[in-house]
Amino acid sequence: MKMAIHKLAEYMFKRRPAIAVLLYLLLLPLPAAAESLEIKLPTGITVLAEYHSGLPSMPAVLLLHGFQQIHQSEPMNSLASNLASKGYTVLSPTISLGVNKRRQSMACEAVHTYTYKEEVAEIAYWMNWLSNKGYKTIIPAGFSSTGNLGLLIYNAQGSHPAIKKIILVSPNPTFFDLAERQKIRTAKNTKQAASSRKLGAFTLGYCKNNYFSTSASYQSYSQYDDTKFLELIRQSPVPLELILGSSDTVLPASWLTQLKALKSPARTTIIDQANHFFADTAEFDLTEVVENILKNINTL
Repeated sequence: MKMAIHKLAEYMFKRRPAIAVLLYLLLLPLPAAAESLEIKLPTGITVLAEYHSGLPSMPAVLLLHGFQQIHQSEPMNSLASNLASKGYTVLSPTISLGVNKRRQSMACEAVHTYTYKEEVAEIAYWMNWLSNKGYKTIIPAGFSSTGNLGLLIYNAQGSHPAIKKIILVSPNPTFFDLAERQKIRTAKNTKQAASSRKLGAFTLGYCKNNYFSTSASYQSYSQYDDTKFLELIRQSPVPLELILGSSDTVLPASWLTQLKALKSPARTTIIDQANHFFADTAEFDLTEVVENILKNINTL
């Protein structure tokens, strides 16, 4: 069918160029239709995700969003669509952060009680979900701070046998206030820490003095500073691929130099002129880099 359209388009191009262009559009691959998922976790919380079923001969990709975002957030939403259009199975879940059927990004001012332990448990659930569908090769890809750290923490606890490689997109440590963290640590052994559930206003990520959280939740995230982030990368039991933009202003000043200096199973790719979110045409550059990584993975 496509060959017939192609020959007709060549014929028409000589006589009716406009019609020929329309015919050529019929040859372009269409993105796989996404299946919206609502799944109740063992904890009782219902989580949302989008699932593109692709070709069984290609790796399945698990995409994780960034700090407080959802699976429709960029750049992972565009990456999911672009990869699905090329035949890859793509699963994009929204980490619940303790909110039932979470459909929007978490506000800084919301009450945060979730911990990395609970995030990692959700990542484990989705990995097993894909594995139970029969996928033998699964490539997780995270974005920004928490998306990448969640994967690295999960990976450090014992890599799933289906994981052949992990992709870290715009990996950056979560910003926090050092004095606040030290105060919480000191309070652990005093009467001030009578309840780890007491709410406070903290600085975490892009939330400046308005991240309302329990001290236990805040400590869970703030303990993973740049040193621990680098250590998780260095000690990864599976190969890592790091993808960053040359115009990423979110990264700490010396972060890129530190990443490049790592002696680890990590390879770093810099996309010229791309920002932290790979906006505009950089989304296609990101897809190209990810696809090249996936093409070189043995699925046997």
